[in-house]
Amino acid sequence: MATGMTRYSYGGHATFPVRYGWLPKGLLQMQREGAFHPTTEVADELGLGSKMVESLGFWLRATGLADDSADARSGRVPSQAAKLVLRYDPYCELPGTWWFLHLFLTSREGSVWHWFFNDFAERHFDRAMCTDAFLDHVRAKAVRPASPAVAQKDVACILSAYAARPGVDFVDPDDVGACPLRELGLILRQDVVRRFERARSPVGLPPEAFLASVSLLSEATGKDALSLRELATLPGGPGRIFCSSFETIDDIASRAADALWMKGVSIESLAGERHVLAGHRKVESWMQDYYERIEADV
Repeated sequence: MATGMTRYSYGGHATFPVRYGWLPKGLLQMQREGAFHPTTEVADELGLGSKMVESLGFWLRATGLADDSADARSGRVPSQAAKLVLRYDPYCELPGTWWFLHLFLTSREGSVWHWFFNDFAERHFDRAMCTDAFLDHVRAKAVRPASPAVAQKDVACILSAYAARPGVDFVDPDDVGACPLRELGLILRQDVVRRFERARSPVGLPPEAFLASVSLLSEATGKDALSLRELATLPGGPGRIFCSSFETIDDIASRAADALWMKGVSIESLAGERHVLAGHRKVESWMQDYYERIEADV
């Protein structure tokens, strides 16, 4: 294998974005049975089609809620993140849950989700441009590049999952085709010109999710302190993952440091630049902090 090449996986979602109610069904199934198996029996029990239950199995793993068991025949088992969601938000109703699931999803290297939110830098684009860019990327970086048809399906799925019409796309949970990830407002869909736009100032991003991405980047770079410029521009950082401008990163970092200083979060000036220190904590640790804060506020 050539140096710097990545093993990519494609498909798995069966062209279905994750839908309202799917993840709670999968979580409760894993809680009852100890594992998730995408069988026809489980599909009937959950009220899903055979392709949908296969897609649900994909989404449970892709969003960090399930791990593959040591024995493939044993199905997918609940992750540490799944146990937290089951305890605090079993129906996935809190917005913060979806911000963390988005972080897990986009942190999976070798996937269209990781590529789109880390390597694809275009702010304005159309479907064809996005597909061509993904194909160019995997042809240069993947051990096994995708075919044009497979790339089109993966790009179509990510755009269907995230893209919402600005100001008018009220996401109705009763819409069987709606995806909760649209509520994050990260990708805007301009139907008149058939183009998409990446947001630059996400609304509702919890400080704990922001700091979880800081911790991941801190671990990846081996740095205890990361400058606002690095957070805004480096792959894996909150600027890429959460579609945030430098100004947005500055604002969120300041608010996070004010609110969570007791967790060791601080901002320091080093070499003339503001740096964020959040520590090398696991995403699940920040998730628990988020849920405990919400519980205390109730």
